[in-house]
Amino acid sequence: MKLRDVSAAAVLAIGALGVATANAGDTFIHHFDQAVGTPAGVADFAGGNPNQTTVPPAGPGGSIVAGGKFGTGLNRAVGGRIQYETAGNYNVQRGTVEMFVNYPSIPGFQHTFGTVFPSSAQLGDIRMYIFNPGGGNLAIGAYMTDATPAHRWEIETNGGTFPHVPAANAAVNTWHHFAWTWDTAAATTSLYWDGVRISNATRVGTVNPYDGAIPTQFHIGEAQLGSATFNGLIDEFRISDSVVYTGANITVPTAPFTVVPEPTSLGLLTLAAAGMFRRR
Repeated sequence: MKLRDVSAAAVLAIGALGVATANAGDTFIHHFDQAVGTPAGVADFAGGNPNQTTVPPAGPGGSIVAGGKFGTGLNRAVGGRIQYETAGNYNVQRGTVEMFVNYPSIPGFQHTFGTVFPSSAQLGDIRMYIFNPGGGNLAIGAYMTDATPAHRWEIETNGGTFPHVPAANAAVNTWHHFAWTWDTAAATTSLYWDGVRISNATRVGTVNPYDGAIPTQFHIGEAQLGSATFNGLIDEFRISDSVVYTGANITVPTAPFTVVPEPTSLGLLTLAAAGMFRRR
């Protein structure tokens, strides 16, 4: 069945009556399109719980601001936490985390994504980060640590074999696409910046199947419990349970990630009664 001749008001009605769907493989999408001045709020799409799980005193983090990559965006420099459950939203075995970031200066050492690991020994710690290696360059990285300390692996661009993001591609007050992919079964991982693969080799350890200590929650724009908060803007945050990007060069998204309202039976009946769709 396909919808035909549906007005904008009808689409909104469907959305109110149904749930959101996204492209196959997507498990979490946040457009950060809430009202300016409000916290990040509910995700636009989630395979699990779309609601923030932060409890007082931290409070909901960030603030929606004008001037996002597409429409409004998230100012992560504002305090608090943006925290969601991992169940259904994040696959530790294989996936992609990506977003657009914009910073006023090259970050010292700041996280754009991190899990709330369930152990004081940091087992189950997963992070995606940006830092300043000097010389106007930018370094990016990500790592996973599971229930076996020897299984910690890290991919990072910090000079030498793992080159920095060149200064020419690290301009401040500019939107940049940042993506990390991993597949523990295939033992592969890659970091992408503005459509170019910066590294596909680990600096520490080798990519291992994740064997436990699965984190229960994740943060956007910071690491464990408020550390190394990203001092800038984030927009179009997406998690997928597939390796979205392969190869040395990729096509950077030029529009918001697709999220489509899925009509419920009641919604379809309402539209049918109004004559706003037909079966095909």
